[in-house]
Amino acid sequence: MSIRPSGIVSDLTATGAGAFMRIELNPVANIVINELGISMNAAPNSTDVPQEFLVRRNSAVSTGAAGTVVNLEDGGVVLGTTALVDCTADGAVQDELHRFFVPVVTGMIWVAAPGREFNCAAADFVGFRNELILATGVAATSYLVFEE
Repeated sequence: MSIRPSGIVSDLTATGAGAFMRIELNPVANIVINELGISMNAAPNSTDVPQEFLVRRNSAVSTGAAGTVVNLEDGGVVLGTTALVDCTADGAVQDELHRFFVPVVTGMIWVAAPGREFNCAAADFVGFRNELILATGVAATSYLVFEE
């Protein structure tokens, strides 16, 4: 059990999704992202190159569908953070935090070493995006775990 309330947001993109934020969090208090995962559904013999994903903080909100924030704790605490998924326009970039190249036939899970979490203040937005349009016929599923 975490010391602070924690939540998760997940998303499944359409195939060939555009190069926009996949998940973006809008915190009402300072948060830390301590885990994220991305996987894609390319065929096992795919020759598609790995897809580039970027974790970043924005100074303005993106445009997207409302995401569902699920509380990971069993204490009834209401989380204040809201989320967008499958964005169609990105907010203004503030900081680029990390890049990942993710194989299209496997995926990856990133778990922060203690003290190495991605932080985000209440006035900012944080999430990750694919840098290029996903390959034809390839969809991505992804998630972010955070603590408020």
